[in-house]
Amino acid sequence: MLKADMEDRNGGPPHYSAWREYAIIAFIIGLFVAGGAFFYWGKDMLPALQQLTQNTPAALPETAPDPLLAKLYERYEMEALPATLVKKVPISGYITKLQREPCDWNVTYDFAVALQKAGYSRDTAKVFQAYSNKCRPSDVALYNAADALYGLSDFDGALKVMDDLLVMSPDLAQSYYLKAQILSDAKRHKEAINAYESTIGLSDDLTSMSGEVFRQISLSYAALGDYCGAITPIQTWISIDPAKNDTVRSQTMLKDYTSKGKCEQRYATGNDRFPSRGKDVITAKVSINGVPGNFIVDTGASFVSISRDFAARIKLPLTEDYSVRMQTANGVSWAQRSSASKVKIGKVEANDVAMIVMADEKALGSEIDGLLGRSFLSRFNVIFGADAWEIQSKQ
Repeated sequence: MLKADMEDRNGGPPHYSAWREYAIIAFIIGLFVAGGAFFYWGKDMLPALQQLTQNTPAALPETAPDPLLAKLYERYEMEALPATLVKKVPISGYITKLQREPCDWNVTYDFAVALQKAGYSRDTAKVFQAYSNKCRPSDVALYNAADALYGLSDFDGALKVMDDLLVMSPDLAQSYYLKAQILSDAKRHKEAINAYESTIGLSDDLTSMSGEVFRQISLSYAALGDYCGAITPIQTWISIDPAKNDTVRSQTMLKDYTSKGKCEQRYATGNDRFPSRGKDVITAKVSINGVPGNFIVDTGASFVSISRDFAARIKLPLTEDYSVRMQTANGVSWAQRSSASKVKIGKVEANDVAMIVMADEKALGSEIDGLLGRSFLSRFNVIFGADAWEIQSKQ
């Protein structure tokens, strides 16, 4: 006799076990219990459930900041550095030392340099500035602060630091060179020329200067559209050491500027010979814009320089903008840039010659109206002998 299969459609109606009915009843009771529990505790659980559904981790309790580290940040007026950087060697060691000795220059310098290498140049500047402001005035610290800001193209910030530096130490050629570079990149070319010429004017030895200084002055003049003015710095550079500096690059720049400014016909003409009588200091009668004066022939001077009194005699338009620093026989003096329409000595003359007007009447000495410097002499071949010296046209 066959036994009926309970799942067989042909086997008659199914016969369910009693245990199945008990399971259904238990499930229904469980739903009621769970609903009651949620109603009772649900309000307290809701925020946690929302965090879980939104995948938002619960907030961790904040750790209290290190009071010594916070004090260090306050001293440097800087934002907190990332914790990973603070714990990193060697920065962690520098911080520990500076917390004990905040004015240790060697550690301050190393800390600032390490920050810059890590990519925190603005904080580097703040560390250097804080040292100069709160420990002791330091032109080295301010120079490095300005250089760090310059590297970030923060020209205004860098120039502000440079102004503070030059008030502290006004006669550092290297500082004026950095200021000139910043001004040049900021497209403030007139001010850049003043700073570049201060760099030259404060240098004791022109032969030790980089040709880049003269090239940058030329580029600034060219940016202003003054191509004839751009020639003089290159000619000055060549005249310092013709064998070394008269390069293809220099001649290319000269030809380019001469062509653009149409300077050939009025640049420099004539030849002449003058007695020197074996003297170490050679004086000569030089005419500026048709007015004669007593000049010292000075190949160590970058520019034709005249006294303020002589400038008034030749009716040279002046401003009160004495922004160029110049080293003279009687010390450092302020000066302003100008130009002469014509400079003549004997049968030799040149037009549109860059000049410097000294603010201090005593800067050039008594009975001397000016110095005949390289802004004129570099346009010619100048030869000094035992008893005479010559000026020969380069054309």
